[in-house]
Amino acid sequence: MLERLSGEYNRGYTRAIQDITRVFDYIQMDLNYHHKKLTAKLTEELLKCCLENRERLRESVDGFIRWNTKKNGFEFYEPKRRDSV
Repeated sequence: MLERLSGEYNRGYTRAIQDITRVFDYIQMDLNYHHKKLTAKLTEELLKCCLENRERLRESVDGFIRWNTKKNGFEFYEPKRRDSV
Protein backbone atom coordinates (compact mmCIF):
# COMPACT_ATOMS: atom_id res chain seq x y z
CA MET A 1 0.00 0.00 0.00
CA LEU A 2 1.29 3.48 -0.88
CA GLU A 3 2.01 5.96 1.88
CA ARG A 4 0.06 9.20 1.53
CA LEU A 5 2.36 12.13 0.67
CA SER A 6 1.90 15.67 1.89
CA GLY A 7 0.04 18.18 -0.26
CA GLU A 8 3.11 20.42 -0.32
CA TYR A 9 5.24 17.62 -1.78
CA ASN A 10 2.59 16.88 -4.41
CA ARG A 11 2.31 20.55 -5.41
CA GLY A 12 6.10 20.82 -5.69
CA TYR A 13 6.30 17.68 -7.79
CA THR A 14 3.52 18.96 -10.05
CA ARG A 15 5.27 22.32 -10.42
CA ALA A 16 8.53 20.58 -11.39
CA ILE A 17 6.78 18.60 -14.12
CA GLN A 18 5.11 21.78 -15.39
CA ASP A 19 8.50 23.56 -15.47
CA ILE A 20 10.11 20.73 -17.48
CA THR A 21 7.14 20.72 -19.88
CA ARG A 22 7.66 24.45 -20.41
CA VAL A 23 11.38 23.89 -21.13
CA PHE A 24 10.53 21.24 -23.72
CA ASP A 25 8.04 23.64 -25.34
CA TYR A 26 10.49 26.48 -25.89
CA ILE A 27 13.65 24.44 -26.51
CA GLN A 28 12.17 23.11 -29.76
CA MET A 29 12.33 26.58 -31.35
CA ASP A 30 15.92 27.05 -30.22
CA LEU A 31 16.98 23.65 -31.55
CA ASN A 32 15.22 24.27 -34.87
CA TYR A 33 17.08 27.56 -35.19
CA HIS A 34 20.39 25.72 -34.70
CA HIS A 35 19.35 22.87 -37.06
CA LYS A 36 19.28 20.30 -34.25
CA LYS A 37 16.75 17.58 -33.53
CA LEU A 38 15.72 16.50 -30.06
CA THR A 39 17.09 12.95 -30.14
CA ALA A 40 17.16 10.57 -27.19
CA LYS A 41 20.78 11.61 -26.49
CA LEU A 42 19.94 15.35 -26.56
CA THR A 43 16.88 14.72 -24.40
CA GLU A 44 19.10 13.12 -21.76
CA GLU A 45 21.51 16.08 -21.97
CA LEU A 46 18.61 18.53 -21.63
CA LEU A 47 17.23 16.74 -18.58
CA LYS A 48 20.71 16.64 -17.03
CA CYS A 49 21.07 20.40 -17.61
CA CYS A 50 17.65 20.96 -16.01
CA LEU A 51 18.64 18.83 -13.02
CA GLU A 52 21.98 20.62 -12.56
CA ASN A 53 20.23 24.01 -12.74
CA ARG A 54 17.02 23.11 -10.92
CA GLU A 55 17.30 25.87 -8.32
CA ARG A 56 18.01 28.50 -10.96
CA LEU A 57 15.13 27.26 -13.13
CA ARG A 58 12.80 27.46 -10.14
CA GLU A 59 13.92 30.86 -8.84
CA SER A 60 14.96 32.87 -11.89
CA VAL A 61 12.47 35.19 -13.54
CA ASP A 62 14.39 35.77 -16.77
CA GLY A 63 16.65 32.69 -16.96
CA PHE A 64 16.14 29.76 -19.30
CA ILE A 65 17.85 26.75 -20.86
CA ARG A 66 19.30 27.29 -24.32
CA TRP A 67 21.57 25.60 -26.86
CA ASN A 68 25.12 26.99 -26.84
CA THR A 69 26.83 26.44 -30.20
CA LYS A 70 30.31 27.15 -28.81
CA LYS A 71 29.91 24.51 -26.10
CA ASN A 72 27.81 22.31 -28.39
CA GLY A 73 25.45 21.67 -25.52
CA PHE A 74 22.71 23.04 -23.31
CA GLU A 75 23.30 25.74 -20.73
CA PHE A 76 21.30 27.84 -18.31
CA TYR A 77 21.30 31.44 -19.49
CA GLU A 78 20.26 34.41 -17.42
CA PRO A 79 20.51 37.83 -19.08
CA LYS A 80 22.25 40.50 -17.06
CA ARG A 81 19.81 42.93 -15.51
CA ARG A 82 20.33 46.63 -16.08
CA ASP A 83 19.48 48.10 -12.72
CA SER A 84 18.72 51.80 -12.60
CA VAL A 85 21.22 53.91 -10.67
